[in-house]
Amino acid sequence: MPCVTMATRHTPHATRIEHDADQLGSALKEKRSLDLLLYTIENEALDTTHLFAIIGAINPIIPVVAVCDSPDEELQLDLMRQGVTDLVQRKNHPHLVQVILREHKHLSGMRRLQRLERQLEEAEERCDALTESSRDAIAYVHEGMHVTANRAYLELFGLAGEDEIEGLPILDMIASAEHQTFKKLLRKLSADSDYSSEVKTTCVRDNGTEFSAELHFTPASIDGEACTQVIIRDQSISREVEEKLRLLSTQDVQTGLYNRQYFIGQLDEEAKHHFDRGQNPQTLLYITLDNFTEIRSKTGIKKSDALLLEIAGEIRKIVSKNDLLARFGDHTFTILTAKQELAATEEKARKICDTVASHTFQESDSDINPSCSIGVVFSSDDVLSGHDFITQAYHACEHARSNGGNDFYITDSQIPEDTQTTASEANLSNLIRYAFENNQFQLAYQPIVSLHGDTRENYAITVRLIDESKEEIQPEHFLNQVKSLNRMPELDRWVIRHAIDELATQRKQGKKINFLISISGATLEDDTLLLFICDCLRDYEAKGSWVTFQFDDDEARSHLHQLQKLAEGLKKIKCKTCLGHFGLAKKPEAILNSFPLDFIQFHSYFLSDLFENQDKQDALNHLNEVIQAENIKTIASGVEDASSLAILWSIGVNYIRGYFIQEPSASIDYDFHTD
Repeated sequence: MPCVTMATRHTPHATRIEHDADQLGSALKEKRSLDLLLYTIENEALDTTHLFAIIGAINPIIPVVAVCDSPDEELQLDLMRQGVTDLVQRKNHPHLVQVILREHKHLSGMRRLQRLERQLEEAEERCDALTESSRDAIAYVHEGMHVTANRAYLELFGLAGEDEIEGLPILDMIASAEHQTFKKLLRKLSADSDYSSEVKTTCVRDNGTEFSAELHFTPASIDGEACTQVIIRDQSISREVEEKLRLLSTQDVQTGLYNRQYFIGQLDEEAKHHFDRGQNPQTLLYITLDNFTEIRSKTGIKKSDALLLEIAGEIRKIVSKNDLLARFGDHTFTILTAKQELAATEEKARKICDTVASHTFQESDSDINPSCSIGVVFSSDDVLSGHDFITQAYHACEHARSNGGNDFYITDSQIPEDTQTTASEANLSNLIRYAFENNQFQLAYQPIVSLHGDTRENYAITVRLIDESKEEIQPEHFLNQVKSLNRMPELDRWVIRHAIDELATQRKQGKKINFLISISGATLEDDTLLLFICDCLRDYEAKGSWVTFQFDDDEARSHLHQLQKLAEGLKKIKCKTCLGHFGLAKKPEAILNSFPLDFIQFHSYFLSDLFENQDKQDALNHLNEVIQAENIKTIASGVEDASSLAILWSIGVNYIRGYFIQEPSASIDYDFHTD
């Protein structure tokens, strides 16, 4: 009685069992399950009743094919009634092969069905658990009667327990004035089991109080019986939550000022509608604390944050109610105000500098005296976007700081732009060269958060340039200059080595974190990059599975041959890969199968006005479906407001990152386990 296992490519691995019940039982219980049993009919053969009792107790889906020297129809029919799938003449090998292939195909289908049934059971269990723990009020209704409801639903209507809801008509939860309309909906639900609907109506609680609600009806089943799932959202609560989310999306939590993303949005709007037409001229003040890094190192985070709050309060007293004041960075503030005469602007900038330098702050020690530098720019026809405006103000602020700080510098439109640019680039180039020679770069970490319950701690790595005053310069202000100096491969290597070093340190402290590290197109041309990464992993005793390397979509397409080779090598050392800024190419999905990919990060273009833009929602939904069908996880970058979250969740995007979650920080301290 030989038993045959069929591998994926139909290579047989045979095990012979000489009609021994114990041996057969042991073979069936082995980790590598038998795929097929060839039952040889002989006088001393194990009888079929005993045979199927053993198989049925251990693995009942294993097919049994009988073979004998002289099969006949009566014997074949008798064996098939007992459970044998077929009877084949021993020497008829072509017939036997076809029967084995057929049964193996059938077995594969049975195993897939078993897996799907297990997955369905697990999904139903998870669904039940999620329903019960959900903050949404959820009930299941059949023929207009409640079958069951979760705790939130019972609490919403003021019911004590589930026994009060079972069999209760849902019409009892609806205000009498809405009954006629609601009865029509119930008739549609009863007539069509696949019918879905959303309605706004007035509900009534057990104590008689009414409230406005939005009801979502979708097809469902309980214990195999068709029913309708009802989700009820109290609109009064929703409006309150929306207002809180609006505040969170526009305000800096620590200072109460507007935050960076809101300020940039308003700046872009002004640039779009007014600057190019000469209407509503504006002035931008970019304020940076000169010595805040030194203050923080001396006083600690708690006292320096309190000091920052006091400074924000003092600046707030100086600006007018029509000015837009924001906390733009860790210790940077920005003010957008109506354009004033030069003398008035100078007076405002000087007053801010003097206030910061002379004010006695409660949390500062006697030997710590904060000061600030201010860059001032007036709107003009040359300012084409909010980014241009900010960049000019930043360079003006750097000019003030380079002269010793505690001062302001107003960009004079009469100075030729080429002269300003040349001087600025020369200073920046010297600073970059100094940074490479003296290790004056710094890593920053931005959390990548799951939308679907994955609590793994993922961070995207960005880099900062540290100037002579120990202040941070953001990457948008220096990376282009690094590229023009042909030093991006050198910077990428600096980031890779220091990121893996920090990652290994964090892991040794017990943190289960992973890093996403970007690699430039110029670095892809380096044939020794993979060896360098292997050396870094070995030197710091880090594992490749902790690191994901990201490549820009445009640069990946222009360096596809080099990237294919690198990605295959990264896969061998267990590193993961990600394609960033994805979705704007003519045929974006064409690259998905070109090299091993674990993640796709969508271009931030999709997030700029996602909530209001149906075309972007549709495009993002389509791309997300195509990508996830390839078993690749998706990341939405540039999330800067709460309204996008619900859209991204409904689309099914796996992870999000952006300033709404947290801006890049020198600290690795985001709490991934909060709700």
